[in-house]
Amino acid sequence: MGADDKKELKALKCAKCGGDLVKGSRSHYDDEEEETVTIPVARCIQCNTEYDQHTSEYYEVFADDLTYDKDSTVFKLGLKGKLKGIEYEIIGRLRYQEEEEYEKSTWDEWVAVSEDGVFHYFVEEDGRIDSYEEYIPESIDMESSGSSIEFEGKKIKKSEGYIGRIVLAEGELPWTPEIGEATLCYDFKKDGLNYTIEKTDDEVSITKGEKLSHGEIIDAFNIGGYKDLYANTLKKRKSFRWESRIYLAAMLFCLILSAYSCLGDKPVPGVMNSKSIFMNNSPVNDAEGSVYESQILYGPFDIPEGDKLYNVSVQVNQQVEPLNLEWLSFRFMLVGESRLNDLSEGKINDSALLGDIFENIDALPEPLESYVIIGDFWDEEGRDSDGYWHESDLSYDTDFVLDDAGKYYVYLELFSNNKKDVNSVVFAISQSKGYRYYIVIFFVFFILWGVSKIRSRSYNELPFEMSE
Repeated sequence: MGADDKKELKALKCAKCGGDLVKGSRSHYDDEEEETVTIPVARCIQCNTEYDQHTSEYYEVFADDLTYDKDSTVFKLGLKGKLKGIEYEIIGRLRYQEEEEYEKSTWDEWVAVSEDGVFHYFVEEDGRIDSYEEYIPESIDMESSGSSIEFEGKKIKKSEGYIGRIVLAEGELPWTPEIGEATLCYDFKKDGLNYTIEKTDDEVSITKGEKLSHGEIIDAFNIGGYKDLYANTLKKRKSFRWESRIYLAAMLFCLILSAYSCLGDKPVPGVMNSKSIFMNNSPVNDAEGSVYESQILYGPFDIPEGDKLYNVSVQVNQQVEPLNLEWLSFRFMLVGESRLNDLSEGKINDSALLGDIFENIDALPEPLESYVIIGDFWDEEGRDSDGYWHESDLSYDTDFVLDDAGKYYVYLELFSNNKKDVNSVVFAISQSKGYRYYIVIFFVFFILWGVSKIRSRSYNELPFEMSE
């Protein structure tokens, strides 16, 4: 067994009793989340001591969960190249995990050395690469106040700091790091550049840098195998960006058409001008008890255009008689005059005969109506765990295509648990230009836009993550 293996086995022992450490979990109530949460911990199998993410032992045990994707990177040890006129060689790597995160939240710090022996750092995180060099500030005061750091006249809130824990170290590094070693970090911008202050128990170091594209790294280190893949990725992302713009324009066009359609609806006049009441709040017994039924026939009225889209709206007129803690059901039937005339054998003005026809409408061998709607209105209140509530539904509307123009009647049946004024339910018919369909098409384009937008950022032929 090699020395490295012995060191690893020693690192996975409990500091209290020397027992083996294994992966475990702990549940507790989180006041912020207001629920019970389960977090990972390292646990000794002998004394049951737990080590959470604030301990080095935790990172020793969970290192494999935080480094499984360590080979998914554009960099590698020994890589040599020339960036902005300076030659570099990658000599080492450190991977950090943010201490406060239970899920994987890592970044890699690749250590390079220039031809002059100066250290340089390439930070790789979430598909982004930043190039950093060591920096000596004109002034810095880590304890300028209890809540901030003074850096060349700029105040940096200490609350914005975070702790990174080392979970991977490889290569020839300028010092000997330990797994779980903690570093307090502050990231900020100043004069268009990125700065990082890193504070450990031994020292404070500052680096400054800027973002680099993967293309710059591929060219600088002459990574030929990735050049075509990088170019193809950029080309496809650009095409997806153009697609998303086209879909965005189509969405805007649909909204304009929808607004125009709303303004362009043509009401069918006179639909409620004439009516015959066949039944008015007659009590009817059914399985649920006694209800009241009304039957009204409206019309005739003229619908001049066939093969068109029409909208029907039915609602409770609260000014005539409000619906108050009760329910009301309706059946709306649009009936052609010619059909009704045939069924009544020309006696279409005989109110008693029409009443008999509609009384037995469900027993007819063929449907009398051209279109039918069945719906409910209701008004309710109550109490639950959130307190008092009051809800109501007092309107209903839908679209339909009418095949034939001509004269029509509307037969309206009302059922309610209380007697209701037959004039409290009103309806309207209008020729619609179908704004709802433009809204449906809008959402189709919205989904396509979202997919294209995501793919314009995420499409990738490279074997590692790339954000730009």
